[in-house]
Amino acid sequence: MITGLRRSSLYVPGDNEKMLRKSAGIAADLLLLNLEDGVALSRKDEAREHVARALRDLDFGAREIVVRVNSMASEVGKRDLSAVVPRRPDGICLPKVESAGEIRAADTAVLEIELAHGLPEGQIKFHAMIESARGLLHAPEIASASDRMAAFIFGSADYVRDVRCQPGEDREELLLALQQIVLAARGAGIDAIDAPCFDIRNGELLEREARQARRLGFDGKNALHPDQVVTINQIFSVTAQEIAWARKVLEELNAAEQRGRALSTLDGQLIDNPHLALAERILSQARLINSKDIQRETNDKSRPYDE
Repeated sequence: MITGLRRSSLYVPGDNEKMLRKSAGIAADLLLLNLEDGVALSRKDEAREHVARALRDLDFGAREIVVRVNSMASEVGKRDLSAVVPRRPDGICLPKVESAGEIRAADTAVLEIELAHGLPEGQIKFHAMIESARGLLHAPEIASASDRMAAFIFGSADYVRDVRCQPGEDREELLLALQQIVLAARGAGIDAIDAPCFDIRNGELLEREARQARRLGFDGKNALHPDQVVTINQIFSVTAQEIAWARKVLEELNAAEQRGRALSTLDGQLIDNPHLALAERILSQARLINSKDIQRETNDKSRPYDE
């Protein structure tokens, strides 16, 4: 279910049936069912069958379901698409994208399967992973290559290997890549999702990375472990203070409009149309979060959590 929220995106190994089942009870906005890296070549077929079965049988409730397939240049990737597209996931995650042509080729391949199975055209969206210098340099064209494009995902591990940098805990060496991904995403009107924190037991590091990503403009962050999801959701959610500020902005600017003015002041700060747009976005996100929490509570009460 595409709800408009992508605060947290949890990787779920496609070759692990138990984890696929358990993921339906985890509070991530998006579940990334993984068939690519992390799945041994000898288990690719098994993982594909598990994921197709999960898409058919599991009730994921108010969660966006995206399947990360193998490279479309490989026979394995083509078999992935053939197996999962008919099960109608919300999206397909394309790994290691380096050109707009790859997106257009994937668009054509998915469309052929949609037409063959009588599915709505264009309903399945794309999440493109930027994982190399070449991918980063072509990010603007990639972002606008297809109407299916919904989000960029930063693949920091492969990116670090490709550019040969040595990032520290502050990720200073990755700032250029992080900023360029956000700019390319915003230019095309799509979302940007940050790479995961690989130190899965280090809550402080996770919080620092997530807060940094939010300040840079990312919409959410990937998680490698369910325990990371709560922290990520909290950091990428609007706060009570932000909601209060947004309501004040709307009230003040509406009053200014009645006085024939397009700007005003709030707590000594000049406010005008950009602040109005930001306030409206904050309140819209707050409504989405509230609605999603209600849906999740309703669905999860009717489905036992499978330990």
